Amino acid sequence: MLDVAVLEKKSSVYLSAQHGFQVFNFPNRKKLFTRWNGKSLNFKVTERGFGFLNFNNLQSVTIEPFKKGLVYVNGKGYRGKLKLLEDRFGKLTVVNLVDIESYLYGVIKSEMLINSPIEALKAQAVVARTYAIKNKDKFRREGFGLTDDVRSQVYNGIEDEHPIARKVVKYTHGKILTYEDKPISGFYHSACGGSTLASKDWHGKGVPYLKSKDCKWCSGYKNYVWDYELSFAGLTGYLNQRGEKVRKINKVHFEHDSNGRVKLVHISHKDGKLKVSGTIFRQMISASKVRSTIFKSVGIAENDNHKSNNKGELAIMQILVDYNRRFSKLKLRGTGFGHGVGLCQWGAKGLAKQSLKYPDILKYYFTGVSLEKIY
Repeated sequence: MLDVAVLEKKSSVYLSAQHGFQVFNFPNRKKLFTRWNGKSLNFKVTERGFGFLNFNNLQSVTIEPFKKGLVYVNGKGYRGKLKLLEDRFGKLTVVNLVDIESYLYGVIKSEMLINSPIEALKAQAVVARTYAIKNKDKFRREGFGLTDDVRSQVYNGIEDEHPIARKVVKYTHGKILTYEDKPISGFYHSACGGSTLASKDWHGKGVPYLKSKDCKWCSGYKNYVWDYELSFAGLTGYLNQRGEKVRKINKVHFEHDSNGRVKLVHISHKDGKLKVSGTIFRQMISASKVRSTIFKSVGIAENDNHKSNNKGELAIMQILVDYNRRFSKLKLRGTGFGHGVGLCQWGAKGLAKQSLKYPDILKYYFTGVSLEKIY
């Protein structure tokens, strides 16, 4: 059973169930209230804890539906049960108590296009299940195990369930990836951009099954090539927000590894020099802007889609390049989207189109792992 936070930091919430429900105090399971129909019940923050109707000073309750019906949080449906608790800030958190397979029904379509090849979707189901089991206590200090967003995996309850998602979850029922008999860290991302990233180059810790792999199958991703413009002044602001004391940047140099990923960013400024890793550089600016760590700095001439022998055009492009340098601006061009570690989703789609089955897809991206049915 998983406990997934589906709503956080709220002052008020409406909860209901398809066929009615009972409210129990947690953890002593004292029954507080019974609702015999699908009408919603409003819970609100009070001076001490939270309350509903004439009940006050509550810290945690469970909402248990009749007939295993769906439960609803502000009208959004989920399988399983609900838990409502007061967080450390005095606000409300709603947690969905749900079995792993039902949870995956609401994850697959949220994390991968449902029209993907079926073997790629099966691979996604296995990795998502593995990730959930490995990280089921990641947010335990907050009173739950997982979140419903990118801090864990995107989970939208029944809203994103799909017959194909249920099919691939059932086909891979109970199967996870293991290394030395333990669940692996099942990381995945949209498109690696040409090669996946080894874990040691991501967070400094070498994990034997998270090695860099060549990948020529993810170029079908519609935003495979991306561009981003960044001024030196803007970069200074990002660095200052991170706590670095930087004034007046005059030069930026990108150091690449053999796969074209930015390993280090060298920054020269008025008061000295600074180095940050490519991963930190991406996270610092925004993972949605610097979409991967496979990128380089290009000039206006390099960025043009056609080559010209016209001297007049070349002269104009050179003026634009000089203008860009004069006003201290970086033009970044890269490939792929995501941190690059583990399963490349668009690569998995490409391999599935090459007739590879999901166990072989998984064992390509995760070195030396076993596919194991644990229940």
